Amino acid sequence: MNQIFDLNRWWLLVGKHWSENRKKYTLSLVAIAGLMLLWFTIIVLADNHSIVREVQMSTYYTGLFLAGCLYGSILFTDLGSKTKGFNYLVVPASHFEKLLCALFYAVIIFFAFYTTIFYVLDFLMLKAGNAIAYNHWLKGHAAGGVFVPAELMNVFYLKGRQGEPNVLLYVLLLYFVLQAIFIFGSVYFSRFSLIKTIITSLLIGLLIVFLIGKVIIPILPPGHFYQGITSYQVLTVKSGVTVNGVTTGISIYSDPATDKLISLPEWLGDALLFLLKFAFAPAFWIATYFRLKEKEI
Repeated sequence: MNQIFDLNRWWLLVGKHWSENRKKYTLSLVAIAGLMLLWFTIIVLADNHSIVREVQMSTYYTGLFLAGCLYGSILFTDLGSKTKGFNYLVVPASHFEKLLCALFYAVIIFFAFYTTIFYVLDFLMLKAGNAIAYNHWLKGHAAGGVFVPAELMNVFYLKGRQGEPNVLLYVLLLYFVLQAIFIFGSVYFSRFSLIKTIITSLLIGLLIVFLIGKVIIPILPPGHFYQGITSYQVLTVKSGVTVNGVTTGISIYSDPATDKLISLPEWLGDALLFLLKFAFAPAFWIATYFRLKEKEI
C-alpha cells in the first residue's frame, strides 16, 4: 500500500471527516442561507426594487470571502488542543491525505455548496423582487415607459471593454489565495489562528504596499506600465524647456519619437502572468503540507 496516497484510504478519511462534522457543516450552510435570504429580503423591501447586478455580485463575493476564509481557518483547529490534536495525528492516514481531505471540503465542497445556495436564493428572490418592483412601477410610471426586470447575473464573468480581462476571474483567484493563507494559518498557529492570521496578513500586506510605494516606484524612471506589468514605457525627460517664453527646469511628457518601451520576452511575460494568477494558492497549500508534517502536540 502506498504510504503517501491511497485512494481507498483517503476516501475512508473523507467519510470519517464528514461523519464527525456533518452537523456543524449542515448548520453552517443553513446559517449562510439564512443570512443571505435576510439580506436579499432587506434589499427587495427597502426601496421596492429588485436585486440589481451590482448587489448580486457584491453579495456573492462578500459572503464568499468571509465564509470561505472563516471556514479555512477552522479546518485544523483540533491541532490547538492536546487531546484532539493527538487523536488527529494518530489517524492512520498520511499527512498528504489529511491535507487533501481538508482541501476537498474547503476548496471544492464548500465552494460548490455556497455557489448553489447563492444561485437558488438569488433566483427565487429575483423573481419576488421583480414582481414587487413591477407592482410599484405600475403605480407611478410615466406614459410610454417600459419596465425592465433585473436579470440573474453570472458572478464569474463581467463584460468589459474589448481587450480588457475578466475582472471577476482575478477576484475569484484572490479568494482562493486568501483562503489558502487562512488554511495555512490554521496549521501554523496553535491558538487563535483566525486572529493571528488576520493580523499577520495585514502586516505583510502593509509591508508590501510600503515597499512598492516607497522603494520600488521611486527608483523607476518616469513612465508607466504599458499593457500590463510585463512592459514599461519610459517617458521623455527634457530640461530647460521653454513654454510660452518661460523656461522650466524639467519637463516630462510623452513623445513617440523618443519614448522607450521596455518589455519582457513574450514567453517570459506569459509565464510570469501565469505564476501570478495560479501559483500563490498551491504554494500556500504546499507550505501547509510541510507545516503539517512537522506539527507536534
